[in-house]
Amino acid sequence: MSKPYDATLNALIDARPDDWAAFLAARLGLPPGPATLLDTDLSVTAQSDKAFRLAGPPPAVIHLEVESSAHAGVPARLLRYNVLLGHPRPGAAEEPVHTVVVLLRREANVADLTSVYTRAGADGVPYLEFRYTVIRLWEESMAGLLAGGPTLAPLALATAESKADLPDAVARFAERLRRPDVPGNVRDELAGYGLVLAGLVHEPDDVVPLLRRMSMTFEGTAGYEWIKRQGLAVGRAEGLAAGKAEEARRILQLVARQKFGASPVADAALGGITDTERLERMALRVLAAADWSDLLATP
Repeated sequence: MSKPYDATLNALIDARPDDWAAFLAARLGLPPGPATLLDTDLSVTAQSDKAFRLAGPPPAVIHLEVESSAHAGVPARLLRYNVLLGHPRPGAAEEPVHTVVVLLRREANVADLTSVYTRAGADGVPYLEFRYTVIRLWEESMAGLLAGGPTLAPLALATAESKADLPDAVARFAERLRRPDVPGNVRDELAGYGLVLAGLVHEPDDVVPLLRRMSMTFEGTAGYEWIKRQGLAVGRAEGLAAGKAEEARRILQLVARQKFGASPVADAALGGITDTERLERMALRVLAAADWSDLLATP
């Protein structure tokens, strides 16, 4: 799972594995049922993203990989993980493993991700055929994602449909978070994850209006108060007034610390930056920056 989205996706899956198992099982045509997360530390050199065991009947394993950028040789890696996950523990019965790769953005859609991987012998005749499922997130419907479990809702803001009508997408996302199956504390977290994942398809200039719209949507609610308290509300109706640089700095520190961790040295460096526009440019680069040093080098 490629950074910087791995922490977000892992948190969403870990919060409610059944949401994701049900979504993937439906895509694979498998019967829904109770699901448990499996240990994906397959060996010293191999670790898959996530794996779920469906209790069945019949029992099965769903192997999930997530890609946000282009990588060569993904199908071969999927096969390797599939085989390792399918190797039964001592005394356990062998169970089928269904592999799904979720592509978070178009850049990850390389030519060899065809849903079928074959290996040929020295004579050129294929001796192995491995089938897997490819889900291209930008092609997913918002309705389908919003109709699933709550932890699938943030992905709706990373679809092409959301880019086509961003105000409507934000309104629908907010409405999903108001449903009874989303407790207040979970609602706040999902709002934050939605803001992060929106960066997959939206241009940087669209992210700030999205933040504004989210704060307006949650006016008077616990979610709005959380966003405002954490400094994610970019501005009020009249725009940023006094303390504009400090507000931008708080936003930047909050988001950057989630990715790079706290750093007294970085905090001191940020404290010396008074150019609000530069701080905002840095905030928009957090997802792409490699580390604090890279981020602080933003002109």
